[in-house]
Amino acid sequence: MYEDEKTQQNLYAFKPQLEKMSKWGIALIVFLLLVIGFGMYALYIQVADGHIVTGMRDNVVWGLYIVNFIFFIGISYAGALISGILHLLRVPWRTPIIRMAEMITVISTMIGPAYILLCIGRLDRLPNLVLFGRIQSPIIWDVIAITTYLSGSIIFLYLAMIRDLAILRDNPVKNARWRNPIYRFLAVRYKDTTKQKELLNVSTDLLSIVIIPLAILVHSVLAWIFGMTLRPGWHSTIFAPYFVIAAVYSGTGVLIIVMWVFRKIYHLESQITKIHFNYLGIIMIVLGAMYGYFTFSEYLTSWYGSIKWDMEVLYRLFNPSEYWHLFVFAVFFGVLVPIIIVTVPRFRNINSIAFAACIAVLALWVKRYLIIIPTLETPMLPIHDLRPEYVHYSATWVEWALTFAGIALFILLFYLFSKFIPIIPVVRSGEEKDYSRLRKIVFEKQMKTVIKQHKKSDIASTIVLILLMLGTTPAIMAQDEKIEPVLNLAYFHADSVHKITATLRAKIEGRYRPLPDMEINSTVIQGGKKTTLGSALTNEKGKVSFTIPEEIITTGGDKGIYSFEASFSGNDLYTAASAGTAMKPLRMEMSFFQKEEEKMVNLKVDELGADNQWSPVENLDVVFYVPRTFSLLKVGQASIENGSASFEFPTSVPGNQLGYVTLVAKVEEHEQYGNAEVSGTINWGKPLPPLKVVKRGLGDTDAPLWMVYTLIVLLSLVWFHYMYVIFTVFRIRHLGKS
Repeated sequence: MYEDEKTQQNLYAFKPQLEKMSKWGIALIVFLLLVIGFGMYALYIQVADGHIVTGMRDNVVWGLYIVNFIFFIGISYAGALISGILHLLRVPWRTPIIRMAEMITVISTMIGPAYILLCIGRLDRLPNLVLFGRIQSPIIWDVIAITTYLSGSIIFLYLAMIRDLAILRDNPVKNARWRNPIYRFLAVRYKDTTKQKELLNVSTDLLSIVIIPLAILVHSVLAWIFGMTLRPGWHSTIFAPYFVIAAVYSGTGVLIIVMWVFRKIYHLESQITKIHFNYLGIIMIVLGAMYGYFTFSEYLTSWYGSIKWDMEVLYRLFNPSEYWHLFVFAVFFGVLVPIIIVTVPRFRNINSIAFAACIAVLALWVKRYLIIIPTLETPMLPIHDLRPEYVHYSATWVEWALTFAGIALFILLFYLFSKFIPIIPVVRSGEEKDYSRLRKIVFEKQMKTVIKQHKKSDIASTIVLILLMLGTTPAIMAQDEKIEPVLNLAYFHADSVHKITATLRAKIEGRYRPLPDMEINSTVIQGGKKTTLGSALTNEKGKVSFTIPEEIITTGGDKGIYSFEASFSGNDLYTAASAGTAMKPLRMEMSFFQKEEEKMVNLKVDELGADNQWSPVENLDVVFYVPRTFSLLKVGQASIENGSASFEFPTSVPGNQLGYVTLVAKVEEHEQYGNAEVSGTINWGKPLPPLKVVKRGLGDTDAPLWMVYTLIVLLSLVWFHYMYVIFTVFRIRHLGKS
């Protein structure tokens, strides 16, 4: 194979790293093997004694193992996406880092699924997954998707190594010569001829196109295993994109850490420069911002919906005695710290970007923990066994030992791989940029920015000072003045309940805002005598309600009119306020009758007169509503004449499954009668269609056929491309004979 000067220089630089292993390298391998061996001992204890040695119980059936599985699978997708996208876009600075990304993909995909096996109590039944697995199950989807993804990742990594394998074939290593036959076999007689180069480039591009959507699909399938359950905290429509963004975010952080480590170990300062860290840091903060947005949207939607069991999970996350500290670290520190470090030039350097990546990776691992554990600790059925280990999950040394064993295996495989093949491609495509020139351009841009900032600094500081003075002056002037609040009083009569509602507000910063936790006193005036109804504090909306006793209504009032007052005594910030209202009670009766096709609603309304007798009401407007989930639907209006009114009920109003619908007649904010309403229920609504129970559990057999067919077609297309690429490799080998 032809070797240009740049290739010879790279081979001369990397070949000693393949042939020699330092004492520190040997010590690292021994240490990692000890950690892995301790993990194997923990696995033996778990198999021998059962899952009782772990923290997993009937309630929390998943623990650190599933957290590690999601974490490793997540960072593997980032490697595929980054390497695939950078390759397709022909990004010039991709060459030193693209192999690291591909290695992260392969090694993580091999380690991650192993944690699933640790959750299985009966490993002897594992073959049943292959023999009797159903295509309708999302768990089978995950098995097939991960297997397909791992196969594609290995092929993609192999295609990217063929040129370097050919160079190592033509330049055999001196130590550990057993590797030379492997190099010759894997190089498939590649000689970099025009036809071989064309076939290799086409295959690599084709596999890059396939691997990108496949990575997104595989992690989406993993997210659907959670999202398709009805557990609070999991059942969400945005779980799939949320998982994908979080996976790529953590994977980018792992890639930065790997770059930093190998840069130090192999002294790759001339190969991996600050520009690579800056570019990947920018990618990381963009993904971090998207991850923060998805997190905010997920928790805001759950909180606003206020579903009982979703709120139980949120209470655990926000409780300082449970998961509050982990939640703050995962959601806030894991997003803000990397963004601040990368965006602020003073903090942005190679070591700080690597530190930010460590924070991001650790935060994403904690976030996976918060997705699994608090949800499983919040069952929808009551917990009968209240022992602490059943109610709250706590990982044991066995789980931690196997967790660190997986991390040690990841590091060990990465290090051994770097001793078998150069960690940075030796054969270059000629697309690298002159990094010294790039650094010069960046420096010039930074200097121009600094000059502009100095020119504008005096003007900017003057404007800021003026704005601060203008903003603080009114506040200082108004500091010693009390605010005058506004108190409103309204009367409400719903069926047989009479009450008055007081609302206290104040104009603050140009807007009327409610005043909570303020004491309001209420009285009723009868014959010039005031009777106290009570006192209470306003709620967060500034409102407080007082129920009017029935004995007050039966007294007849002053000529049928009842007077009420509400008062606020004031405090250090607000002046006193009072309000009053007078009203006449109404007696409203609703009845229904049907004549042929007409369905009529009859409303009878009487008022209490001065002689304490009920008499018909004249000229009163009444609005009819049908209650809906969040508001009232107006269905008609009528005017009371001689104490009664009729209203034709619309037949298009939907009811429940039996057609029952509730009708509410309301008198709203009348000067004399206040607010009054009466309701009735009748089966005149349009019945809802019968509820069709559709099972979608993991154990059900009625998955939609279109989904099954779609999955089969997509997988068939992917494997067809795999077969084509493998066939192309054999063509390259055949062309090497001539």
